[in-house]
Amino acid sequence: MSKTTHIFSYLVIIVLLAACNTQDNSNPSPNASGESPLTAEGDSDINVKGVKNVDVLNTHGSIEGLERMVRFYGNVKGEVPSDLRVVHYTIEGDPIVTDLSYNGEMIEVKNDTTRDNFGSGSITTNNCGKLIEEVNPTNTTYIATDCIGGFHGMEQILQVYYNMSEQDLFEFELKYGVNQENEINTKTNTLKKESSENGSQLSSDFRIAVDVKQEVYKSLVFANYLAEKDFITTCDTEDAMNYYLKVYINGGVREFQWSACDQSMDGLKFTEIGEYIIDQSEQEQQTQPEVTVQGYVLEKKDNELLIGQGLTMLDYEWIKDELQDINFNHYSFDFTVLEGVQTAEFNPGEKIIATIADKISGKKPGRAKVKEMKKIELQ
Repeated sequence: MSKTTHIFSYLVIIVLLAACNTQDNSNPSPNASGESPLTAEGDSDINVKGVKNVDVLNTHGSIEGLERMVRFYGNVKGEVPSDLRVVHYTIEGDPIVTDLSYNGEMIEVKNDTTRDNFGSGSITTNNCGKLIEEVNPTNTTYIATDCIGGFHGMEQILQVYYNMSEQDLFEFELKYGVNQENEINTKTNTLKKESSENGSQLSSDFRIAVDVKQEVYKSLVFANYLAEKDFITTCDTEDAMNYYLKVYINGGVREFQWSACDQSMDGLKFTEIGEYIIDQSEQEQQTQPEVTVQGYVLEKKDNELLIGQGLTMLDYEWIKDELQDINFNHYSFDFTVLEGVQTAEFNPGEKIIATIADKISGKKPGRAKVKEMKKIELQ
């Protein structure tokens, strides 16, 4: 696969291929006990044809069991031995299996492509020293590093992509309260609040800031909102908070209804999303929030820095090798030349976050003057 093709593969539209998911227990489990520890904790019901005990399933960007990836990462950081099985579907619907086994010191990464009818059909094993969680404004990526093999000693395990600006439309409508009497609607820009003290309050020019909407979109992706949900909608108490969330995404609509007493994983995630929206509706929204740039330094010269935004450490390695002949328009990433910085303090390969003094002008690459900038240390 070419470098450019690999990078573009991150941007496959999030879809559900439910037809790929059927039960089959023909394969051995990832550990000697016959059960994945993280699956056992999470009571996984992820079904993949030909694969047993799946912890995390990535169906072209729609990810089930993401909380187990997060938990495994936490175990590695805490030096707690743990196993994880991740499955990615190919475009054709074949499962690629990645088994991670951490013994408290090293991570064994085993990639099994034998079920891929269009691939190499091999099983490869790599030993790695660390697991990095790289968080960008539009993606979160888990990368095994300090590996014996792999591209620059790295292996990408999983990427979660959540760039709201890539969508033609993203709006939401939240109703909440005992009788769902309150409403926050970004599609109609209306805000309705009911209270015993102030009665009914209605605003028809309400606006949610773009960065807040981006955070809501990210949270929905992490909650795998495209999958079917089985929420609890009634509680034993009469004064329980009830929620209704309607999401407008491109030409489609997703609707969710649940109660605050739903303590399931999905219920807790969606209640957190609902409460975040409510909290933000009570805050003063910045119509013109500060513009920030986050990414890797690709080049520095003449008191300027060329930044690749949204790159992971793997993306940086691919792009830097092509920098002299690069056509920026062939990449989906944004590139920006930052002016007015002390370049001696920053070097290619370092990750930075910069606050822009005014705005970014032009594209591919854009240009901007920096107000302040600092390095980002990866964990």
